[in-house]
Order: sequence, then C-alpha cells, then structure tokens
Amino acid sequence: MKNVLKIDFAEKKIIMDRTFVQNCANTNSEEYAHLQKVRQDYPDYDVITRTIKKNTEKETYKGLTYRYMQDYILRHETEENALAVIKEFNELRTISECHRQGLRYPTIKRWFLNKYPEIAEFGVAA
Repeated sequence: MKNVLKIDFAEKKIIMDRTFVQNCANTNSEEYAHLQKVRQDYPDYDVITRTIKKNTEKETYKGLTYRYMQDYILRHETEENALAVIKEFNELRTISECHRQGLRYPTIKRWFLNKYPEIAEFGVAA
C-alpha cells in the first residue's frame, strides 16, 4: 500500500487522496481494510477526500508552444532582426536542456512574454 490516510486531529477529519479513494472501491484491497480500521478507531471523524487548491489567478497560455513562439518571431520581426531573435531563442532552448524539466518551458515562456507583451495582453478587455 503506497497511499496513506492522514488524520487531522484538530479538525476531526480522516483525509485520503484520490488514489486511495479509487483503491478503496475494491472491498478486498488493503486500503479498504485500512480505512475501516481507522474509522473504528475514530468513529466521530469525517472521512474526506483531499483536494488540491488551484491558483485561480494563474495565467495560462494553452497554445503557447515552442513552435508557436518560433512562428510568431518569424512573422512579427523584421527579416534581419528575426534571425538574431531566433538565434537567441534557440540558444535559450539549448541552455535549458541542462536544467530540470520543470524549469525549461517556464523560463523560455517568461523570456518570450517579456519580449512580446502583446501576447499576454491579447483578449484582455480595456
């Protein structure tokens, strides 16, 4: 059993994650047996599923791929300037390969949005 239950004594809650809930659906599973044991120990505690708090203020750019960035640069820069910017873009992508996966895209996205702020402002009502 990889997932565990957490007990919040202050709030009187038994907290389980989504995977634990799915495994509990099988009444022959270890998770189901474990949950029943904990419920016996704490009969007046509420059993809840943990939810991840989502940041509603977070800006997302669903279609902002590396390919889109490259195409945008080629379309919106002058011919001479486009080559220099594409070279900088490719250099950033090469440098990012030595960093962990979670830092690669956000760093390049930040560079792109700083260079082309109109992308971030597109569709925002004035």
